[in-house]
Amino acid sequence: MAARFERMGLMPALGPGRRSCLIIALAWGSLAAGWHGDASARAPSARRTAVTCKQATTQAGKQVADNRIARSRYEIVERYEAGVALLGTEVKSCRKGNINLRDGFAQIKPDGCWLMNVHVGKHDSTGRAFNHEERRPRRLLLRKREIEKMEKAVDSKGFTLVPLRCYFNAGNYLKVEIGVARGLKDYDKRDQLKGRDIQRDVQRELKDFRTT
Repeated sequence: MAARFERMGLMPALGPGRRSCLIIALAWGSLAAGWHGDASARAPSARRTAVTCKQATTQAGKQVADNRIARSRYEIVERYEAGVALLGTEVKSCRKGNINLRDGFAQIKPDGCWLMNVHVGKHDSTGRAFNHEERRPRRLLLRKREIEKMEKAVDSKGFTLVPLRCYFNAGNYLKVEIGVARGLKDYDKRDQLKGRDIQRDVQRELKDFRTT
C-alpha cells in the first residue's frame, strides 16, 4: 500500500525502514477498527440480556400456581407467607408456571418447616444429570416464632398446613402462601356450596338491575 501511494504521488519515497514502520502503523489501525467491530457485534448480546432482565421483571407480582382444591376441602384459619429454598432449575420451571400444589402439604420437623410432595416440573432445556427431583422436600423460609405458632396449632388443635398459592412478589422472589387449615365436614361443604349459590344469585340480580 505504501508503494502504491508513492507511485500516485500522495507521499514522498520512503526508505525500507520507514516503509516498514508505516506498514506496522496501518496494520495496527486495521486491528483497532476490527475491535470496534467486535464491540458493535456484541451489542445484540447486550440487548438480549436486557430483554431477559425485562422479562424477569415482568414476572414480579405474578401468580404461578393456585390450590383451589384446598379451599374447597379445608377451612383456612390463618395464612403465612413463606419463602422457598429452590435450585436454579426449579426457579426457571416456576417462572413458566410448571408447578402443581394440589397434593402438597407442609410439615414441621426439628430442623424447620418443609414443603412436601409439591410437583415442580423439570426444566426442559437442562440435562438430566443437572436437573432436580420433581417432588423433593423443599425448605420453607419462615421466622422461628411463626414456625412455633404453626406447630402449636397442628399439635394441639389438629390443624393441617397446606400450600394455597405460589407467586413472585414485588422483589421478584418466589413465595408460597401456607394456610393453617381445618378439614370441612360434609355439612360444612353443603353450607359452603349453598353460600356460593346465594352469592352467585345476588351477583346475577345486581347485574340485571344495573343493565335495566
